[in-house]
Amino acid sequence: MNIRQYITALTGLCGLLLASCDDGIMDPVGNTILPDEDKVTVYADTFQIIASTVEYDSLYARTNSGYLGEFYDPLYGRLKSDYLCQFYCKEGFRFYQTPDNGRIDSVSLVIMYDQWKGDPNIPMQISAYPVVRELTKNFYTNIDPTVFCDMRTPATSQAYSAQSGTIIDSLTTTGTYLREHKLPLSVEWGQKLYDETINNPSSFNDQESFNRYFPGLYITTDYGSGNMLYVYYTQIRINYHTTLQSSAGEDSIVNITEVFNVSKDVIQLNRFQSTDTEKLLENNNNYSYIKTPAGIFTHLVIPSVEIDKILKNRIVNYVSLNLKYMPQEDLPYALTPPPYLLLLPEDSIGTFFENRNIENNITSYVSNYSGSSSVGYNEAGRVYPFPNISNLLSYHISLKPDEDLRLLVVPVNRTVGTSGSNTYTTALSHYLAPSGLEIRKDGDNMKGVIISSYLYGK
Repeated sequence: MNIRQYITALTGLCGLLLASCDDGIMDPVGNTILPDEDKVTVYADTFQIIASTVEYDSLYARTNSGYLGEFYDPLYGRLKSDYLCQFYCKEGFRFYQTPDNGRIDSVSLVIMYDQWKGDPNIPMQISAYPVVRELTKNFYTNIDPTVFCDMRTPATSQAYSAQSGTIIDSLTTTGTYLREHKLPLSVEWGQKLYDETINNPSSFNDQESFNRYFPGLYITTDYGSGNMLYVYYTQIRINYHTTLQSSAGEDSIVNITEVFNVSKDVIQLNRFQSTDTEKLLENNNNYSYIKTPAGIFTHLVIPSVEIDKILKNRIVNYVSLNLKYMPQEDLPYALTPPPYLLLLPEDSIGTFFENRNIENNITSYVSNYSGSSSVGYNEAGRVYPFPNISNLLSYHISLKPDEDLRLLVVPVNRTVGTSGSNTYTTALSHYLAPSGLEIRKDGDNMKGVIISSYLYGK
């Protein structure tokens, strides 16, 4: 029998063998196929995974969207999110027209959002504080705003609720309309900026010059709890009017707005503070936890040292891993499951996201549910499947045969592309929206299955 026939036969057996596995680590179920002169024995073994909950104090979050607010969940605890940001300035920026009498009319900070988590009617307050020291490109979420900001007096503050935002006639990629909150900024600040374009235009020569002139804002909430906005855009708008003369010699007053955006070309530093997580981190025989964007992950230990002793000269063909989770809490604003989970060695989490890697199905895997093209879990079965991580196990054993395989399960946001009927990953990043998972580790829920084979005479 040639190798293609062998693989076809082996693949057909995998599904049958998965249903016949014994409990306990590495209890073999041997099945012999093929003629005596080309005999292969296939083994199905189970192994026990050790699961626990770990906390990382910071995530890599390089993005120009953000989360703003504070939210509490009885199981997962409290979460607060805010951000520091610069504003993009076009090289050689000048006002489009000269304001009448050289005067600015108004200035506003605009927070645009497309979704939220929590009670949309709860009263809260946004405040923006001036950044007085240039931001550094440290995109980890444990940033301390007081290092960069003057926290004595906010540049602006305003009460709000998520539901009260003005609807903008513009759909986002989520299929929802944008809403905005417009906070007044000092007219004097806008006047000073206009005067700077006239008296010291070099401040607008490039982004670095503009950052020195205006380092940015720290946008936070300092009143209220129970809602978190998913911020889509952050802008500063400077409004003025000018008088223009038509070809017929008639004067008309025209209102103009100059806009400075937070964009991918400038720095935004997202900060997340998670509290009341002690209960999640306690030793627990039944569950491990995931909470975003709090850096609460599930940690897995696969006994690869013992597995290697049992496998000996076998070929590892298939390793299954299914993470089952409990139903979400019966609460009005309960945290929902993250769309995808990433499985990767614990020592590679930093470089993976900093280098903007995607799964390679050797050392990293994304949960894959074949019944959905938009999420990596089976909602009806409440399971995140990782269909075959055999490459990961084999690769680890080849490099570190004397160390067990230690993995992290990390929630991720997945951007995809399509080629025909196939969908593939184009980008992975930490999932930063509020979400929570209670992963089951009771009974047989942390048992994996290995399908291996030994081919005689090869």
